[in-house]
Amino acid sequence: MTRFLRRCMLLLGVSLFLSSCNLTPSQEYEKASFVRVVDGDTIVVDRGRGYEHIRLIGIDAPESVHPDPFRNSEDGRLAAAFLKTLLIDTSILYLDIDQSDTDKYDRLLRYVWLTKPNRKDDAQVRESMVNAILLLNGYAVNVTIPPDVEYALKFVEYVREAREKHVGLWR
Repeated sequence: MTRFLRRCMLLLGVSLFLSSCNLTPSQEYEKASFVRVVDGDTIVVDRGRGYEHIRLIGIDAPESVHPDPFRNSEDGRLAAAFLKTLLIDTSILYLDIDQSDTDKYDRLLRYVWLTKPNRKDDAQVRESMVNAILLLNGYAVNVTIPPDVEYALKFVEYVREAREKHVGLWR
């Protein structure tokens, strides 16, 4: 067996082994400087690579800056205003990836935290995760797009709570 063939077999074996492992993204939280709010479910941050758009995973807010003005709504402006108010005194955010890195528009897909979580229990999610805060206050609905489903069940619950309390867009 030639050296080249042995190397190819070794690489193939390593590739098969790694593909069979259930690898998940790192649980490290990436720090980013908050730049601005685009709309109720998209923000701009700087991770040290220039300005980048982040689409908040698992939520969908009404439109407020869509190129088609007929798709924009007062509810969209309210959602964006709520997000601006939430982040107004924020300089650093903590980003958490699920499975997908970007969406079809090349926006980063992330869960965004106001403070670095030391645990991911329900209390901390409710208190510190921007995605969840928007849902709990009724400014977005949940949207589940596999494979990014880590908080999907919690997000369904948060929308139900907001509707029952008649808050935000459910008023």
